Amino acid sequence: MKSKSIKMLLALVVALVVAGGSYWQINFNKDWREQYAYAKGVNAMIYAFPYQLNTVLRYKWSQPTGPEGYQGPVDAVNKFWHATFVDPKNYRDGGTPNADTLYSPAWVYAKEQPIIISVPPIPGDRYFSIELAGFDSDNFSYIGKRTHGNGGGNYAIVPPGWQGVLPDDVEFVAHNPTPWFYAMARIYSDFNDPSDHAEVAAMQSQMQIVALSDWGKDNPPRPPHPPVPDVGEFSEMLLEEDVIAYMKKMVMSDPLSFWHNVNRAMTANGVPERDQRYLKDWADLHIGPNQDIYQADDSVRAGLAAAVFDATMILRDYSTPEERRVNGWGVTPVGFGRSGVHGDFYIRAAIQSMRGIVANDAEEAMYMGASQDQHGDEINSSHTYEIHFKPGQTPPAKYFWSLTIYDQDGNLMLNPYDRYAISSHAKDLTYEADGSLRIFIGGTPPEGKIGNWLPAGEEKTRISLRVYGPEKAMLERTWKPPQVTRL
Repeated sequence: MKSKSIKMLLALVVALVVAGGSYWQINFNKDWREQYAYAKGVNAMIYAFPYQLNTVLRYKWSQPTGPEGYQGPVDAVNKFWHATFVDPKNYRDGGTPNADTLYSPAWVYAKEQPIIISVPPIPGDRYFSIELAGFDSDNFSYIGKRTHGNGGGNYAIVPPGWQGVLPDDVEFVAHNPTPWFYAMARIYSDFNDPSDHAEVAAMQSQMQIVALSDWGKDNPPRPPHPPVPDVGEFSEMLLEEDVIAYMKKMVMSDPLSFWHNVNRAMTANGVPERDQRYLKDWADLHIGPNQDIYQADDSVRAGLAAAVFDATMILRDYSTPEERRVNGWGVTPVGFGRSGVHGDFYIRAAIQSMRGIVANDAEEAMYMGASQDQHGDEINSSHTYEIHFKPGQTPPAKYFWSLTIYDQDGNLMLNPYDRYAISSHAKDLTYEADGSLRIFIGGTPPEGKIGNWLPAGEEKTRISLRVYGPEKAMLERTWKPPQVTRL
């Protein structure tokens, strides 16, 4: 009996040794260079994501025309492209576009001389702004109602280090932090009023981007810019499909193109001085300005390829941390719109860039997002939900507020009712007798309340609350949005 016990013990010891050896073989005998590149690559990808996304968007939006049916931006380099109406069915490039303003985006190049943006007078009390952001997606200035009034004017963005004098009829706005930067004009328009769209289109047509050297000329030419590089193996596919589909295919099939595009973008645009320490840490991985990812050894490239995939999954699922949530809504963090300036690269990549391309500074507009009800379940068309603003507790806005619905890719939620947003300017919005406001979300509109209703998607619905010109209570985070409640 004793002998049998000893044999069983020896067998157990041998099994443990073999298992331990296998565990060691699997987990500790890997190429450390691949593991090292992966570990650093995840953080590098989070930091660099805006450089890749903006490279992709700039290439797509720089094309002279789009494929049949495409109605997103084209020919938008050193020239505004104007959305003269909101078309959710044909714009599917993400970025959570709103349905309350008509957009005029442009990719602008200003390295050797100032660029002047001319804006016509904006009649009445209509809201408008031009958001200016560097290639890393962080804002650096504004032109608009809040900063300059509605009287129109000519505004110069000046390269750092430029020495010269601006014309008397041109106002200095800011130095552009990167040679390529993004300009996004927004002008309020009533989604349901085609005549209002036409009025805004007339204003948009008078907006201009002019090089200082051509200022004062009749019909000045478009400012010169270097060629816009393509974005790798799937460049042609990008012209036919949306940016989200392109990014997914790139991650799955050619993840090293991510680093190739990032390196080119960082070479052309630089990296802020405050972030140079990261470049030093990534230099041995061949990440950064003037680096060539294809010079890295096989182990490093394997680690970085895996990092692109996993970091993309992290960003896709990343949500506002719980401590930044109020009644289920993700509250705009301090510094949002310039998250990279504050070192918050996860917020910059996942929410500011991936879901919005850029994000407004809080003083201009504050956004809050919700995708779950009071039980923590995803909002979908199987239920009806209510957002109840008590008397005097609608969002505190100087200009206006809106609620908009999106799918998980950041596109307007397609629905058979063609309803995408509710605005404080909406003519069919109905308040209760006590002054409170009830907004409904769900599969079918409540009887007699369609003006207060938004449709939900079958699986997941994101709701965005935008407040343009937030008042003090919102800026100080003392105003709280009501919970999205499942009825």
